[in-house]
Amino acid sequence: MTYDKYAKRFEKVIKELNLNQEHRPHDPWMTFITMAKKTGVADAAIKKMVGRKIQDITESVYTYRDIEWLKQDIEKIKYGCLGN
Repeated sequence: MTYDKYAKRFEKVIKELNLNQEHRPHDPWMTFITMAKKTGVADAAIKKMVGRKIQDITESVYTYRDIEWLKQDIEKIKYGCLGN
């Protein structure tokens, strides 16, 4: 999905749910990344989850983060920030 399509859909949801019009399409990424960093998720795992390029050759080529590894990092956020 292109950013433009995402932005239009995001704005439509904001209007339909009568949410604060000051929210922007990148707000969920900022929230997710901030929560992930606060709970100790590795930078490379965060980048993989949000679809960003990993510059470090060790991480991008030689480290395979399977779904279970990424799931454990997501659970750090769940338990660390949400207090469950």
